[in-house]
This record gives sequence, structure tokens and C-alpha cells, in this order.
Amino acid sequence: MKSKHKIYWLIPLILIAFGMSVLLFPKYNIKTISVETNDSEIASEIAKSTKLKIGENVFWTLLKEGNIFNMRFTGAEKRLREKYINYCDFNVKLILPSEVYIQYSKRKPVFEIAYGEIYLVADEKGCVLDSQKEHKRGFLRVTGMDLNGFNIGCFVAEKFERFRYVIDIYRVLESYDIEYLTSFREYIDWVDLSQENGVAILYDDRILVKLDVNKNIASQTAAMCSVLANEIGYFEKGTLDFTVGENPVFSKD
Repeated sequence: MKSKHKIYWLIPLILIAFGMSVLLFPKYNIKTISVETNDSEIASEIAKSTKLKIGENVFWTLLKEGNIFNMRFTGAEKRLREKYINYCDFNVKLILPSEVYIQYSKRKPVFEIAYGEIYLVADEKGCVLDSQKEHKRGFLRVTGMDLNGFNIGCFVAEKFERFRYVIDIYRVLESYDIEYLTSFREYIDWVDLSQENGVAILYDDRILVKLDVNKNIASQTAAMCSVLANEIGYFEKGTLDFTVGENPVFSKD
């Protein structure tokens, strides 16, 4: 009887061992590394930068430097993030049985941050991508930031917390422009963060907008767009103040 019980206990172990051996079959070795892009040169460079090798067992590689539960090569993703500052949202995943598939996004430069005598160029998440000597049309210019050093690839909000207000403002402006086919972003002369308790925006070189940081910045920005579009004339000058009460007040110059 004891020998039969021993055989029964061995069956699950045999099945597990067989299953593990199946996962090591050549069928599950990496055969292709594909990149979601039309640029073959970039695709080849990115595939090489993952340091994943053709012929490696996909499951063994996932165990070493990935997440076998969601089939993502997280180690390769980290290497790509560190190398390619202008790209983001890397997703390096396994498509069974043997394909590595890579997706990514290109960072879009939208902010121009005054820094001494130059401007730092940052994407919509505040990642510094480059620097330039002069203001260029199409960027949302940001002033009043006391930055103590920077490096390409750093996130501005980590060094200057109030920059998150600018990110909220930009996202609302972008959404409003898309929905109503407007170009509010083009008419913003600057967004100033020099005051601790407020954010100032100069619109079309004639309307000064004051936002209250103790209230929802996104909601105030949406209200600003609506007021500027529907309640203030094209040639009027003055101050649109959100800091004086529940509703904004416009004071003409």
C-alpha cells in the first residue's frame, strides 16, 4: 500500500517537471523582436537597445528581468527609458510563442521654461528634452520658476512642485482647442509661477488672468476659456480675477 501512495505523490511532480520542460522547448525561444514604427532604422536600434537576444528562452528571460504574469520584459523597458529621452511609455511584451513586441510614444515638446537667458523645452509631462536661446511660437512659455540646476530627462515638477499647475492648464487648453476648434494656446503670452498663492496668465497681450491655487486650477482654466471666448470683447483690456470670490471678476483697464 505504501508503494502505491508513493506513486500517487510522484504523479503531480512528474506532471510539473514535464510542464517545465515543455516551456524550455526551442518553440519558446525568441525568434523576432518587432517594434511598432514605420522607421526601420529606429526599429533596429530600439530592438538592439533592449539587449534581448534571438534564441533566448522567453520564459527564462522573463524570470530573470521581467514580469512573467503580464508577459512584460520590464528590464528591457528600463533600459529603453534610460537611453531614449525623447520617447516614453515603453511596453516590451511577449507574444506567444516567440515574438517580442515593442510599443512606445514620442514625447511632444510643448513647454518653454524661462531659465536664465535660455529656455528649457519640456513635454506635456514636464520632462526636459532640450534647451533653446530664443522663444519660438507654438510653445507655452512659463516664467517665474526658481530652478536650481537641471539636466536633460529630469521632470521639472520634481524640482519645482508648482509646475503641476502649468500641466493642468495646458491639458485644459489643449482639450478646449480640440473640442471647439479654437487656438487659445497660441494666444497665451506666458504663464507665471512667481507667486506662491496664485498663477498669472497673460492672454493676447491684453488680458491678465489671475488663478487661485487654493481652488481647482483645471476648472478655473476651463472657465477662463469660456469667459474669454464668450464674454470679453476682442479689443477689451483688463484683468480677469479668479481670486476675489466664487465667480471671476473682470476689471477693464
